[in-house]
Formats: sequence, structure tokens, C-alpha cells
Amino acid sequence: MQPAVSGQTTAAGYRPDIDGLRAVAVLAVILYHVGVSWMPGGFVGVDVFFVISGYVIARGLMREAAGGGIRLADFYARRIRRILPALVATLALTSLAAYWLLLPPQLEDYAGSAAASALSVANLYFWRASGYFDAAALYRPLLHTWSLSVEEQFYFVLPVSLLLLVRLRVRPLWLPFAVIALLSFGLSLYAGRHAPTANFYLLPTRAWELLVGTLLAMAPFGTARPLPSFLRHPVLRQLAGLAGLAGILAPSLLYTESTPFPGAGALPPCLGAALLIRLGETQGPRAAATRLLALPPLVAVGLISYSAYLVHWPLIVLGRIALMRDFTTLETVAVIAATLVLAALSYRFVEQPFRRPHEPVRSRPRRLGPVFASSLLATLAMAGLGWAGVTSGGLPGRFPDFRLRSIPGTETWNHRTCFLFADQTWQAWDPEGCTRTADGDGMARTDRVLLWGDSFAAHYVPGLIRHADRLPGRLVQYTAAGCQPTLGAASHVVPHCRAFNDNALALIRRLGIRHVVLAARWGAQRDRSVPERLRETAAQVAALGARVHVVGQSPEFPLDPAFMAYHQRRDPPHAAGRWRPVETGSLNEALRAALPAGATFVDPRAALCAGDTCPYAQGDTFLYADTGHFSSAGAMLAVERLLAAGLLAPARSAAAAP
Repeated sequence: MQPAVSGQTTAAGYRPDIDGLRAVAVLAVILYHVGVSWMPGGFVGVDVFFVISGYVIARGLMREAAGGGIRLADFYARRIRRILPALVATLALTSLAAYWLLLPPQLEDYAGSAAASALSVANLYFWRASGYFDAAALYRPLLHTWSLSVEEQFYFVLPVSLLLLVRLRVRPLWLPFAVIALLSFGLSLYAGRHAPTANFYLLPTRAWELLVGTLLAMAPFGTARPLPSFLRHPVLRQLAGLAGLAGILAPSLLYTESTPFPGAGALPPCLGAALLIRLGETQGPRAAATRLLALPPLVAVGLISYSAYLVHWPLIVLGRIALMRDFTTLETVAVIAATLVLAALSYRFVEQPFRRPHEPVRSRPRRLGPVFASSLLATLAMAGLGWAGVTSGGLPGRFPDFRLRSIPGTETWNHRTCFLFADQTWQAWDPEGCTRTADGDGMARTDRVLLWGDSFAAHYVPGLIRHADRLPGRLVQYTAAGCQPTLGAASHVVPHCRAFNDNALALIRRLGIRHVVLAARWGAQRDRSVPERLRETAAQVAALGARVHVVGQSPEFPLDPAFMAYHQRRDPPHAAGRWRPVETGSLNEALRAALPAGATFVDPRAALCAGDTCPYAQGDTFLYADTGHFSSAGAMLAVERLLAAGLLAPARSAAAAP
């Protein structure tokens, strides 16, 4: 995201409503990232910024084209002055904090992302490294810079393209950009099903959002463009303003991380932003929405929105790492306040000093050289520091007694056969290869227990195999990455999730499954409809004659076990190896309450934890392979405790707790 053009004027003069729109966008992003529960779709603020940026930049270029021609050197010098100082300052301060806080593997990853951010290829780095909604993403201080890179890549292309088309006298000028926007949108729809992570991060599938603003700026150029006739009526104009706000606010409040995105899901916020920009462009009586966006408090936040976006995520991530837990309500408020204070300081003392007034044409050649030279030096310096951090393995000399060792567990999941990846459909699943245990004494050959879920179901496999003699049938593993086992579940990361889950019913029917165990990372997507979908899924499974056993959310920790163990290396024996997990109690209670009669529910947290802490290690043995997935040893302990708590118990004594 690049809201750095705050204060930019259009042909009609300064637009306070655009700064207000920036404020809405950046506040949505900050509230989403800090974990405010009622803003589960705040990530759409980035899309609003894309539209604003496309509009403001194209409007300025169109004004230059009409006034004597586009000067590329001037354009890029302005971009450097507005973007680079605050970015370099943020990278420098974040890198200093990371040096003191992050252990070698964390710093190695951070250093790679810092180099990528400095070179405007952070979106490529994170595309290859992870997904935006992955659990690991919560601990990457520069993840948010992916959107800056998308915009900078767009700015490399747009001015050159516009200059060529103007010189070639292409008419209408907007037509090639409209064609590219349609192609980009179509590619986004396609990639949403076949390459969801690339769809999220890469310019070709995001360009249409910036081009919405670009096309808006290319409408007939003038100081007071009239609204379309159907919007000239005062009532319709007011309704259009409300519709524009709703296009942004409704997704912010209603979307979740399971919403297919971008693609069609990005249309409401993008079109809403475009409509609000267009309404604020006209002279005469303004719509109420335009007046609302122009209120001084929103304008003030909009002016500092670029710096606010830069500093908010490092504050959140490094704060969580330093505390080794999530924020309390008071700490959340403090982080938001600190973001705004730091952003105001950055705007006043970093951004503004570099935003020089326009100089006479005759002075430009003499002054542009230092701008480009200093930007190149700063970029290479940050990239070089990042390279040093990567090649050194995260500067391990800072923590000479830290050791990272492999933790067994995931190798038993049967990747790409029984545990499917996002690029696989359910047809890749192998019923024979995924029958994981043999016949037991007194067990009919047709008795089967289906384990259905995501990676938080697959992580029980080592324990279920170890305790196969206590299962009422042979274990059949049916799991897929990031796919919750509820009918109707959607995931932008796993486009085939819905079909995978629908096939589970056919599988239960075909194999005559008598016991179905549903397990997942139930809180992964901030989706408030999960309990309702679980209720419906359990009812449909029961209607097929199978007993339903639901395993609640298992404990998750703020850091990998190796990092927590290092931080606790001097703790007394009774405290070492235990830590407070991420809060899941209310979620498990909601899941338990949603289940129909006859379904069994077991709570892993109640079975494994004591008081407000849970074990992540027993002596030198780690029970977790990462922040939430059990290791082999952890899975064996967990399954033993869950079986004792009533999982798969005979119906007459089945437990609905603990």
C-alpha cells in the first residue's frame, strides 16, 4: 500500500475527502492486524489504497501530459522523495529492534524480507515464503510491505506506458488501460482457484485494482467534471455516497480470512472507493459521505496514513514476540496510540522535510542527480544489510547458546496422498494408502474411523497410530491443508476445500464409516459462522449413520517451542516447558454448544493444560513442532489424554467434556 501521496492536489485543488478515505483504509487495516474481533475483513483497506494511488498518480500524470508532457525523471524523483525516507527510517528502526529481539532463524527470515522490501520485491519474497493468513505470518515484521512493492512495480510501468500512448496519439487513451484491467481481473478470478497465494501477492492479479483509480482519473480532464446525469439528483447523490461507504465498511465488518480474495471479493471496496472519489470531485453541494470524509480528525489521520501503515505492523509483531503472548485490551489500545504518535512524528520529521516544493524547470537537471544517487545508496545499503543477515544465518553470534533442532511429526502425515496441499483436489487422495492402521483383535474388517480435517487433524496421526489398539476401527486419514471439515467452508488459500469436504460425505457412505473424528484449527480464519457450519456438518454425518466426535481447538503458542525454551532456559524446573497458550477457551465453548445431541466433544486444552499454562515440552522433548502442531511425542500424549477424556468411547459412556 502506498498512501504516501497525502496532500496531493488534483486539478480541482486539494482533496481533504481523499485523505479522509485514506484514514478509513488505514484504520481498517490497523484494527484488523491488531486483532480487533469486529473488524475481521479490515484487510480490504489495502485495496482501497490501491484505488486511491492509481487515481492520484494517474491524475498527476494526466495533468503533466496536458501541460507540456510527462517528465519521467521528475516523476520518479517525486516518488523517491515521498516513499523512500519513511520506508528507510522504518526499516532501520525495525532492523535495530530485530537485531536485539529475534533469534537467528527469525532474524534470517527477517533479513531476507528487509532486502526484498528495500528492492521493492517484498511481494515476490512473501509469495514464495508463505501465505498472508498463515500462522507464521503473524511473526514477520515486514509482511505488510508486500503491498508497497506491488505499487512500486505498478509505478515503474504506468508512467512509461502513458507516455508512449500519449506520444502515439492513441485515442481514446483509456481504452488500452481498460483492456488490461479486464484481463487482470479475469486472471485474478482464474488464479483464485488455481494459484491463490500468487493471486494475493502479485502485480498481474492486483493491477486491475490500481487501474480502477487510473481509469477514473482518465475521464474527461477538467476542473469540474459533471457527475453522470443519474447522480445529479441530490437524493441519488446521497445514496451513492452511502453505497460507496458501504462498499468499504461492509466487507471490513463481514469478510473473514475464509472469504475468497481478491478477485470478485475485492470489487465492493474498490468500486466503493472509486465512487467516493468521483463524488468528491465535483463542484457544488457535496454528498454527506464526502463531507464525512473531509472531517478534520479523519483528514489528520489520512495525512499520516503512509507512516502509520509502515510502523503499525512492526510494532504489533515485535511487541508480540517481546511479550511472548497476544496483547491485552489495554495493550491493544496502547499499540494503536503508539502507531498514530510514531506516524505523526515520521510525517513531521521524516516525510515532510523531503517533500520539497516544485522547483523551476531550469534547476531540475542539477538537483535530480543527488536524489537518485542517495536513493540508490540507501536502497543498496538496506539490501546489503539484509543479505548479510541471510548469509550469516541470522547472525548466530548474538545468541551463541541457541540451537535449533528438527522435531519429528509431520513426516507421518503422508503429504500429497493423505494430507493434500492447496494445489490438489480430492481426487489425489488414496483410500488404500490412507488407511493408516491394520485390523485389531475383535475388530471387524469393515470397521473404520475417519479422521477428517486440516493440518490440526493430521497432527494427531502419530498418536492415533500409536494407540491403534484403542480405536473402534481402522484409521482412515482424510486431511487437507487449511481446510476446515465443515460443509460449505470456503478458503481463498485452498480453492478446492468445498469440494474436498463435500466428498467426505460420499466417502462416509461408500466406506460405511461408523466413527468420524472432526478436528481443525477452528479459529484460524476469524470466521464467526464456524459453529453453525459445524452443527450442520455433524447433523449430516449423523444422518449417514456415523457417530460424530469433535476435537476442539488444541493449544497454540505465541512462538515455536525452541524459541520459548531458549527464553525459559534459566527458569526453575517447575516452570520451564510450560507457557500460556493463545486464548481458545471461548471458541471451544462455542463449538461444544453448537453440536447436536449425540455428538461427542473433547477439549484438548482441558485435557492437556493445568491452570493457565500448557506444556510445550517434557524435559528435552518438544511436544510441538511449531507454534501449534504437535510433534510425534506431543501427538501420542494428546491422543492418550483425549481417549481418556471420552474420544471414541462407546455411546453409553461417551463423554461430552472435559
